[in-house]
Amino acid sequence: MATGRFSDHTDSKAKVCLGAIASPHGVRGLLRVKAFTDLPEDIAAYGDVYLEDGRGFAIEVKGMIKGMVLAGFSGVTTREAADALKGERFYVDRASLPEPEEGSLYHADLIGKDVHDPTRGLIGQIRGVFDFGAGEMLDVKPPQGKAVMVPFGQDAVMDDQGLLIMAVDAVWLDDDAEKETNRKKGE
Repeated sequence: MATGRFSDHTDSKAKVCLGAIASPHGVRGLLRVKAFTDLPEDIAAYGDVYLEDGRGFAIEVKGMIKGMVLAGFSGVTTREAADALKGERFYVDRASLPEPEEGSLYHADLIGKDVHDPTRGLIGQIRGVFDFGAGEMLDVKPPQGKAVMVPFGQDAVMDDQGLLIMAVDAVWLDDDAEKETNRKKGE
């Protein structure tokens, strides 16, 4: 088991989630892992990984099985030890990742950024990035109202102040507040 900790375990921007442990595999402590990296086998490419509670592990990728990575985590040698890790997410220090390619960024770098539409202005702050199979979606919390999911389009650009500029079609926005204002005007 690795002995280090995150450079700043309390700062979510200092860590990037590489995957989640789905289930044990066999009786010798192997784990089936859902990888969140572009190449699934890259979960072991950035050094030791850490759980939310700070426990660290070296990972050895053993292969692929039914779309999941089959991996050994250091110190996990029994099915019971592997089962105790089921559902855990694992992270690396952000600093251990290479800089993203030109025009790319890590999902973790989007969290907490404001989304601005060129015509509508501030849409809200990004709380999460998801991919349900039809493309990436941003979970955005507007200044008022409930959170909305908006597609993360190719036209999105990060400006010099760290604002994400992108066109957001009104169909994706929660317009309950606007409907309420219009209803009151009509009374």
